[in-house]
Amino acid sequence: MFLRHLINPSPSILLVFALFSLIFVIIPLINFDLEVVFFHRYFPPLVAFFLLLIVPFFLSIGLNNLIYEKNILKKENILIGWVLMLTGTPFINDVESWIALFAVLFMTKFLFASYQKDFPFSQLYNSSFILGLVSFFYPNLIILQLSLIINTINYSNFSWRILLIIIFGFTTPYLFIFVFLFLTDIQLAMPDLFKLNTIPLSQINELHLPKQIWLVTLMIIMLFSFKELFSWLYKKSIKSRKTFKNLIWFFLISVLISVFYGIEYIHFSIIPLSVIIANYFVYSKKRGFANMLFGLFLITSLYYRYMIIF
Repeated sequence: MFLRHLINPSPSILLVFALFSLIFVIIPLINFDLEVVFFHRYFPPLVAFFLLLIVPFFLSIGLNNLIYEKNILKKENILIGWVLMLTGTPFINDVESWIALFAVLFMTKFLFASYQKDFPFSQLYNSSFILGLVSFFYPNLIILQLSLIINTINYSNFSWRILLIIIFGFTTPYLFIFVFLFLTDIQLAMPDLFKLNTIPLSQINELHLPKQIWLVTLMIIMLFSFKELFSWLYKKSIKSRKTFKNLIWFFLISVLISVFYGIEYIHFSIIPLSVIIANYFVYSKKRGFANMLFGLFLITSLYYRYMIIF
């Protein structure tokens, strides 16, 4: 059973994951040239390749270690790293997405650190500040501020001072930019906030077959993952239970942003989703079925990468 080795990882499994990450990134080179697969508007193909090789890998390991160190999943595992990589399959060639997700990982780390703190001012300021920086490139992430507020409510440390700290942290990067533009007299185009950009249903029918297969597989796994989580959430520790509630809100808000303001926002949902899915693979009592689903997820993701480069 493959999941058994990932739940009780050894150094050799980490090496296998590193090898898998390399293979996962370079699979399209079987059918396409390097300049096509790793084309980027600003970076040379080799630089884009290097970034896509190291950023998703260290992001996966970072999230995996964060969840284990914070005792959110009690069993030591490397499953979260595998799930994050597979869940991010559609964005594996998007350098900006992975860099933004890496920043959001630090935001999540500061949010988790606010647990059981009466005055988590620095943690929430840092989280909000990082979110403000990322919103320069993804403006409608301002809505994700709601997840920070919900986080404080679930952790029972919400107050008006906390709310002001969150607002101040988010606006600090904009204050710096405003002062810089005022002193240099440089003109920058303002982003279109809250401009609806919904996904036409006709585009769903136009998806390539590998993407359709991968999406159906992911939806099935999500269904069982959320069912598993809601079935056993009351049995988890108080910290784990509250944190999973925060992750659920994080996921829902990210999905709603992508539905109304552009599909490019959907990749922010893969951090909480990866933890929720990994929770299913770790704790599901039906080990044979869970192994089958994980194997199917792995195969369809590899098929997606082999057939589609973007």
